[in-house]
Amino acid sequence: MKEFFKLTEEFAKKIIEIENLRKRVGNFLRELSKASLSLDREILEEKIIIPVERRDLEDLKIAGVDGGIVKHSLHGIDLMLLRAVGVIFYFKNNKLEKVDYWPEALPAPIPKVIFDPFTDVELEVNSNFERQLVEVKNAVELVEKFKPDILFLDGSIIPHYTERPAEHSLLFPTYRKLIEAYTELFYKVRESGTALAGIIEDSRGTRFCEIVNQRILARVKDEIATEIKLLLNRTRDTNLLTYALKFGERTFVFRYSSFPEQHPILKEFGGKIANSIFSFYLKTAEFDRPLRVDFFAEKEFIKLANFISSILLALAGHSSYGMPSVLIEADQRAKLSEKDLELFYHDLLAKAGNLAALFLQRREQRPF
Repeated sequence: MKEFFKLTEEFAKKIIEIENLRKRVGNFLRELSKASLSLDREILEEKIIIPVERRDLEDLKIAGVDGGIVKHSLHGIDLMLLRAVGVIFYFKNNKLEKVDYWPEALPAPIPKVIFDPFTDVELEVNSNFERQLVEVKNAVELVEKFKPDILFLDGSIIPHYTERPAEHSLLFPTYRKLIEAYTELFYKVRESGTALAGIIEDSRGTRFCEIVNQRILARVKDEIATEIKLLLNRTRDTNLLTYALKFGERTFVFRYSSFPEQHPILKEFGGKIANSIFSFYLKTAEFDRPLRVDFFAEKEFIKLANFISSILLALAGHSSYGMPSVLIEADQRAKLSEKDLELFYHDLLAKAGNLAALFLQRREQRPF
């Protein structure tokens, strides 16, 4: 145990050292933001940090979609329950006047039985595909029915947490359905004039740090620049921007990918859509980390980024939790519990009988 506590102390010292350096880098970026940047394909605005004005919520229809999933592996099959809920907030005179839900406030979960012999890794990927698929289908229906001014998804606006599966893979048919659903969503928001943005609560992205490293620091003549470049190679965006951004500020807008036509997911949508996905970070709560925002814009992307930012600031009502209220409501409505899955399992068992496929796994039946 003595060695354990010694190692813990060393780790703590290292964490403090790195966080202090990140804080210095954050302050350095704020200083750099006083000067204007040269615009190029990656640097789309002249300032690193941009103040955002909170928008009055007048005559606005704001929607959010989130999904829930629970799953359980049995001896021969996998069980899954899914649910997606859309929430529509109607604002008038800066007050919430009405709330609608799609398809309803607490819809019954969608049961699924997975017969394919997925590995544990494949099952996890498939589960993400299935969850995203019900969310995007819900979003498409919501836009068609309600035509909101803006729609927020919980997570990105393109498939995430995955790479493109091989075409011979058992995962590929569901993946193709997912790409088709997202493509339909892009067309629907274009037709309705709805702004589409995805809010990533706990982003692990490093794209902003990469752009700062490769495009901005290369032009800086400063002793700290070399030290910063080494740090940025090992830093997630939100970890750095926690120190760089203040409440009510966002980063410059940047492209989701430097080369959309080569990106494994973006290239599935074709050039026009692939080149219309942008991102920025925004600090919506004084004592919370910045949120990553991905959004779809075929034109006037800076104007749209300001519109999205101003609404997010208005919807974040807690000083230590920056997610917009419409997504918090969608999350609470979409949640599923293990009890829901247990009910599904026992109902299936009662109807099918105690067959081998429905046996619990051994680790759940150990006699010790």
